[in-house]
Amino acid sequence: MKALYTLLLLSLSLQAQTLQEVIDYSLQNNYQLQILQEESEIIDRQAEIESTWSDPILKVGMNDIQSDHPLSRDVEAMQNQFVALSQSIPLSNKLELSSQIEKEKQKVVEKKQDILKVNIAFGIRKAFIEAKNAQDNLKILDKYISFLQTPMSLIISLSAVEKNSVEQYIKTQLLQQNYKLQRENWLQRIAIAKEGIELIGNLKVESFSDEVALKNYHLQSLDALLTQLEIQSPELKKVAVLKEVANKGIELATAKEQADITVTGGYYQRFDRNDYVSVSVAYPLYIHDKQSKQKVQAMKRANIQGLTYAQTKVQLEQGLKITLHELKSLYQELRILQESHNKIDRLIANAKAALSSGGSLVHYYELFTQQTNNQLAVNQKRLAIALSENQIDQLLGVR
Repeated sequence: MKALYTLLLLSLSLQAQTLQEVIDYSLQNNYQLQILQEESEIIDRQAEIESTWSDPILKVGMNDIQSDHPLSRDVEAMQNQFVALSQSIPLSNKLELSSQIEKEKQKVVEKKQDILKVNIAFGIRKAFIEAKNAQDNLKILDKYISFLQTPMSLIISLSAVEKNSVEQYIKTQLLQQNYKLQRENWLQRIAIAKEGIELIGNLKVESFSDEVALKNYHLQSLDALLTQLEIQSPELKKVAVLKEVANKGIELATAKEQADITVTGGYYQRFDRNDYVSVSVAYPLYIHDKQSKQKVQAMKRANIQGLTYAQTKVQLEQGLKITLHELKSLYQELRILQESHNKIDRLIANAKAALSSGGSLVHYYELFTQQTNNQLAVNQKRLAIALSENQIDQLLGVR
């Protein structure tokens, strides 16, 4: 079985994985998720413990031991040896409430698991988005670097005709070095994305064969997204459960105002005299107002959780609204860049046509530089759009 698992892991690390495959694998192998699962099982057992009565206390002893005759048991009537059993009996439902609170805490852990699963998916998508953007930029840079290598001899030969051609030759060399450095930067970005996936899901990814599909959140209704947020957000669900735990804490504090009783029964054996049985009931006197103060504390904690829920909801809603506004702005900026791209394409076509009638070759290549810069800027906006959509996915609890 272990060999099969190792073989499966090796196969996963040697081939390109789709986005969903990487997310699924990461959800199965993330260490923090495994830790939370263990915590859930601990709390589940604690719920059983809380619902159980306290263990009885067994007492065995001797009364009225004489210093002169410590082993004698028939000198005085009070001398005896006994066996007694004490049991604390709850008069309220505090054990049931304590168990319910533990079960609510287990729900909190489950919500933490949901949050972590969303964050894992968010991190994997982010890595895929950034890797895809880096790959697209590499294609643009490789094309342009290759393009720049062809006009060198032409620019040099034009130095006698165009006075700026030598200066342009130097600029072209500098551009080549600049774009080569950028290319190395984007290669490092891909490597960082791979390391990020390995950190999240213990999975080595050699290449990225999948894209993160855009959902066009900027075209969706804000009210519909806010409703989806309220229904699906695991972060909001977690604070809602914490609020319920705090409310149960008030019930428990109220139940604890009712004291438990302790019943003790014992059998006392005497030599040369009759044996006897003793029964007693112990009831604590609450005279220091400790229990009512604890109830006030529980109410304060519940109030804090209520405020936390309201605060979290506002933060999530405002985060969604702000990200949505930014997303719409990014799409507008992308549209402007795409329009500029179309204009540059037309200028390049005109400059190329003019070459046959004495047009400037230097100007022709300057336009290609503008086109490359425009394409890189377009890619940067697309990256920002994809990351913003990924942020909205995280807020909505998408995994």
